[in-house]
Amino acid sequence: MPSDPEETQDYNELPIDSTTTTTIVPFNIDNLPPSFQNFLKDNAIDPQIYTVVDLPRYIRLNTHLKNLPTLEELKNQLDTEQVWQVKEGIFGFLHAKQRLVDVEAYKSHKIFGIDLSSAMAVDALELQINDQVLDLCCAPGAKLCMIANLLGNDGYGTVTGVDIASHRLATCRSMVKKYNVGNRIRLFEADGTTFQIPPPARVGGRVIFADDHDEPPVTKKRRKNDSDCIIKKPFWASKLLRFDTQVASCLYDKVLVDAECTHDGSISHILKYEKWGWDAFEKNFMNPDRLSTICELQVKDI
Repeated sequence: MPSDPEETQDYNELPIDSTTTTTIVPFNIDNLPPSFQNFLKDNAIDPQIYTVVDLPRYIRLNTHLKNLPTLEELKNQLDTEQVWQVKEGIFGFLHAKQRLVDVEAYKSHKIFGIDLSSAMAVDALELQINDQVLDLCCAPGAKLCMIANLLGNDGYGTVTGVDIASHRLATCRSMVKKYNVGNRIRLFEADGTTFQIPPPARVGGRVIFADDHDEPPVTKKRRKNDSDCIIKKPFWASKLLRFDTQVASCLYDKVLVDAECTHDGSISHILKYEKWGWDAFEKNFMNPDRLSTICELQVKDI
C-alpha cells in the first residue's frame, strides 16, 4: 500500500521514458477482459478511450506556501518542455521523464496533483475570500486544497467537506495537513443528501454571523437534552473551527457537488493491469458484490 494518499491517484503514477524518441504503442482493446468489455457495452462507454496515447496530467500551485516554482522550473523538474499554464496556478504537462512524486516542488508540498475537471468545478464557484463553502463528495481532497488556496487566510471564508466514507475522509485529512491548508477546513462523515449542519458561526474568536453572537452560550449539557440541537462531532476540524456551536442561521454561500465515485475506471488505472494481470483486475473490480456497492460512494437521489 502506498504511504502517500495522493499516490492512489493516477496523475502521480507517471511513466519514465528513457529517451524523448520512445515509441508508445497504442493499447489493443481486445486485451481487455470480456467481463469489462461487456461492462463498457452495457454502460454505453466507448472502449476506444483506452487507446489514447498522450494523456495530460495536471497540477496546481499550493498558494499557501511561498517561493512557488515558475513555469521554467516546472519544466526542468519534470524534465519535459511540454508544460503549459491552463489558468492561473494550474499547469498541464506531457511526456515527463520524472514522476510527479519525485520532483522537488512536489516533495516540498509546493504543488499537488489535481484532475482538470475537478479544478474547473472549483473555478466555476468564483470564490471570494469570505465565502462559506460546502464541498460534498470531497474525497480524496485535491478540491479541498484548491478551495482553501482560493479562500486564503485574509478573510473569514471556510470550507466544510462532507463524504460518506470514513477511509476517504482520512485521505482528505492527510492531504490538507500535508499541504498545510487546513486552518479553515472541517470534515464530516455524512450522507450529502441529508447533511444539515450550517456553516461555522465563528473562525476562532472572529464572529462570522453577528446574529448568533448575541445568543447565550450553548452548552454540551443543553444540547444533550435537546434532540434538535445535538452537536455532530466533525471527523476532523482545525482548531479554529473545532468547537463551533453549529447554530448559525445562515446558509452556505457556495456548494460544490463533484461526485467522483472512484478513479478505478480511469484510463491510466485500467491500463496498468496490462502489466499487473487481468486476473487481478477482475478479482478487484469486476466482482458483482463490489459493483453493487459503487453507488455508496455517490450522492444518491440528489
